[in-house]
Amino acid sequence: MEPIEHTGANPQPIRTAVVIPIEDSSQIPVARRAVLEAGRELRLDEATLSRAEIVAVELARNIFLHGRTVTSQGGVPLRRIQRPGELFISSDIEGTAVQIVAVDSGVGISSILRAMTDGFSTSGTPGLGLGAVKRLSRSFDIFSSIEPDAARGTVVAALVGPEKPVGTTTAAVLSSALPGETVGGDSWASFQTAESTYYLMADGLGHGPHAHDASTLAVNLFLRSMERSRAALSPAELLTHMHPLMRATRGAAIALIRIDHATRQIVFCGVGNISMVLSAPNGATRTMLSHNGTLGHQMQRVQEFTENYLPGSLLILHSDGIHTSWKLQNATGLDRQASATIAGAIYREAWRGRDDATVLVARLA
Repeated sequence: MEPIEHTGANPQPIRTAVVIPIEDSSQIPVARRAVLEAGRELRLDEATLSRAEIVAVELARNIFLHGRTVTSQGGVPLRRIQRPGELFISSDIEGTAVQIVAVDSGVGISSILRAMTDGFSTSGTPGLGLGAVKRLSRSFDIFSSIEPDAARGTVVAALVGPEKPVGTTTAAVLSSALPGETVGGDSWASFQTAESTYYLMADGLGHGPHAHDASTLAVNLFLRSMERSRAALSPAELLTHMHPLMRATRGAAIALIRIDHATRQIVFCGVGNISMVLSAPNGATRTMLSHNGTLGHQMQRVQEFTENYLPGSLLILHSDGIHTSWKLQNATGLDRQASATIAGAIYREAWRGRDDATVLVARLA
């Protein structure tokens, strides 16, 4: 399968994260190598690579020290967490910076303000600390809960790259391949015009190379069509155009959304089991409908729907590697966090563990 096409000034974003379970200290150098490889793929300079390396190592070390065992107040281990903390290394949605997301289900942080103080450590071990991680990052966000529920633990999201370009989006994606596979069967794309922002998510049927081929072709067809039509096609017209061109592949579930900024409207359509949710600032949620079928094989109907949105609303898309039982309300204040942090928390709460998994979160202005 041909690689995803690209005509922009920036490198391609890294669409599938390298996921590193931090089960012991031997994974810390693995994180160092992975972040350097990602940074070189994004053509970052040596100074930025050095900053990314420090951030990845520090976050991996924090997971190793704090994200693996729930302890009593006296420090006696009570139980081992079945799923280790994980480090996700990819890029921002535009391909301008390394995105490092650290996710764990550990004890949580009782005082984030104290944890951000230079030199602070609850483990008695030396380390630069979260304050240094923040200073080395272009953007930094942290969410933590000590409550004994599904939201317990910590999510840290950091971007390391050049200064924030004008017009940088407030969206983020977390995407992983099924453990054991070398490529992901999910893919995604974004496209920006003066008036609108488009997001596409594709889930190739099954997993592995054939699913990867299907989702990659879907992304290529979308980007090619947007360039050639000068974004003149509606979401329904785009899917109708793409459908016959996908027949040589396994096919894919797909969701396509256009956000019209002036009217604050979302136009969307979908085929298959990509979930689309709109969450208003007051916490009210709307699930956006997708029709049954498979792009490239069986698509009886393509229907567009339109939703109005309020500024500050969250648009959340995810593939079926994430189950639909997650709720932002499970973690007080999560909806006010950065998009990458929200994606990490949803992934932690709702990852099925038996398929590729992708979460896209966009905060709408």
